[in-house]
Amino acid sequence: MKDHDPFVVLQISSSSSEAEIRRAWRDRARTAHPDAGGSDSAMQDLNEALRSALTLLTSEKSDVVRTKIRSGRQERDVSSFTVQAPIAKTFEALFVVAGMSGAISSEEPPHQIEFSLHDSGVDGTLQAWCRCDLVSEAGATTVSLMVGTYDSGVQVVSEEVRDYLVASLNSIDWPD
Repeated sequence: MKDHDPFVVLQISSSSSEAEIRRAWRDRARTAHPDAGGSDSAMQDLNEALRSALTLLTSEKSDVVRTKIRSGRQERDVSSFTVQAPIAKTFEALFVVAGMSGAISSEEPPHQIEFSLHDSGVDGTLQAWCRCDLVSEAGATTVSLMVGTYDSGVQVVSEEVRDYLVASLNSIDWPD
């Protein structure tokens, strides 16, 4: 995507509602779609903007609640990685990795899972948690993650957690 700000791509305010985001995507898709004279890359950029904007919207709503509940540090890594598998299968595999990493505290199959990282082996994660949001896209799944700690004196680097999750997903036997 040329412009990484999904709201700029969709030509809307960053405070837009979900309905406004989807309406803007539909309006832009009428000209960006290859069947309407647009291009594959323009449509892919538009789809990425939609996914990112909705992920940010969902995360911001959750962040407000989570920030009130938790003290400590948080870090978000939007569009962390893509798994070349359907969302249900990706969720099952991520559920296995989450169980190996620590206790699972929340799940909304197949779109979200939150778990502790105390058994992950990643530096500084003894008091850390991770939330993964899954978004389906053309047979693949994009996994966005947010990490945080209960101890404000410790910082967990989201890239390290992402690398751990990718390595763990690649090392397990995937569910059939």
